[in-house]
Amino acid sequence: MIFSVIIPTFNSSSTIQRALESVLKQSFKDFEIIIVDDGSSDNSKEIIYQTLSKETVSFKYIYQKNAGAAAARNNAVKNSIGTYLAFLDSDDEWHEDKLKIQYFYIQKLNAEFISTKYTFKDFNNSKDVKIRKYKFDDFLLSNRTSTPCTVITRNLFDKVNGFNFEQRYSEDYHLWLKASYYEPLYIIVEPILVRLYKYAYGESGLSSHLWAMEKGELSNYKFCYDSKYIGIVKYFFIIMYSLSKFIFRVVHSIINKFLKLK
Repeated sequence: MIFSVIIPTFNSSSTIQRALESVLKQSFKDFEIIIVDDGSSDNSKEIIYQTLSKETVSFKYIYQKNAGAAAARNNAVKNSIGTYLAFLDSDDEWHEDKLKIQYFYIQKLNAEFISTKYTFKDFNNSKDVKIRKYKFDDFLLSNRTSTPCTVITRNLFDKVNGFNFEQRYSEDYHLWLKASYYEPLYIIVEPILVRLYKYAYGESGLSSHLWAMEKGELSNYKFCYDSKYIGIVKYFFIIMYSLSKFIFRVVHSIINKFLKLK
């Protein structure tokens, strides 16, 4: 099995079918689908079985008590057999050629860590492929990938011990930092192969969500320092840089709220 498509879900009855159908439409067919239901109380399970049972695709549905997206993804990986792990959230969708294009460049670049850009609008079907390469220091300045865009080898995922299941915010960035310490990320800038339906910092404006995300990011940098990925000078610099970005987000959120009230 080439790909294991990893999908955590929680009360996603309104979106899970769209996500699954975007996987079923993939032009590259060597994959399995592993879904971990993180304690849903809606009818997500029924929709999942209605969508997948009539298909020939190999899939597993696993129910667990609510433990967060990181724990759900780790559980899905544990129950998968693919060489490459392709993550998708239950409220997003893929372009039909996502896996095909990524697998081509996995082979061409001998990549263990690959991603693509995302859009909130229509897919970009550009034939002019553009790729960038990001290393660990690039990730320190900013998270360079989004989970539904990312593919990582099982070997690299296991090497860095997967997602931090004790972390509820910025846990994906935690994994990408660990992975990029060992392998560069190749990101397909064009064409854009993933459509997201939610913004990274939410759409509700200033809230505890912003601070929770910031605390998760600061925790990631503390991990990098404790693990000796970075020294004290770089650690101090990146903490100051992160806090400055957080202040900008807060100000931006306040302005947006003000404009909406006018």
